[in-house]
Amino acid sequence: MQSPGHKRHGFTLLEMLAVIAIVTFLAALLLPTLGRTQARARRIQCLANLRQTGLGFHSFLHDHNDNFPMQVSTNSGGTEEVLLAGYRAGVDFYISYTHFQTLSNDLATPRIFACPADQARTPGDDFEKLSNRNVSYFVGANADYELPNSILAGDRNVVSAASGSSRTLVRLNQGAPASWTRELHGWKGNELYADGHAERVNSRAVTLPRRNAPAVMDLLLPTIKPASAAPSALASLESSDRLQMPGKW
Repeated sequence: MQSPGHKRHGFTLLEMLAVIAIVTFLAALLLPTLGRTQARARRIQCLANLRQTGLGFHSFLHDHNDNFPMQVSTNSGGTEEVLLAGYRAGVDFYISYTHFQTLSNDLATPRIFACPADQARTPGDDFEKLSNRNVSYFVGANADYELPNSILAGDRNVVSAASGSSRTLVRLNQGAPASWTRELHGWKGNELYADGHAERVNSRAVTLPRRNAPAVMDLLLPTIKPASAAPSALASLESSDRLQMPGKW
């Protein structure tokens, strides 16, 4: 028999179960908020990556008569011939990373080409070994510095509504809609423009700006070659899904 002054210590089983239930309930409330916070942080970092990439592209064009790599010959450090070879092939091609590779003299690391939300891509440490596996962003093949709203780059999770469209190229114009998939930022995306600014696109639709942009934009996706894919028409340019750096052929 307990003395009148004795105090009970510890929890009863019922009290412990009540505490566990409360903690579980609070965790269920907090986890979605934590997940949204982490997703927001990854998207902000992705936007910062694109801004840094934009600085690299602008440093390049200032040294090449206001032309982006896609309009500069490989003999001068650009990727024009690679781009034209892709168009001539008329099939899927897997060399979009080369357009980012040209920025090796202007950027400290290629790690910024991988979005932190992209679980299917691995940040690269070496420009010479760069491949589509290290790139999360498309490049606007015909981005024009004199048309500041040209889409220069953006998240790779873009899909065309056109039937039979290419896995590696999305042709965007006012009459050909495209959209973001859920893969990176949940039906949203980030875009970099020819004037160097980057912004979040919070609608599912991917559209061309109506002013100061080309009537048609070709978005080259960093698609990874399927293991079962037939030999590419660009086989002479490809080597283990990797090219030599433009300008060093």
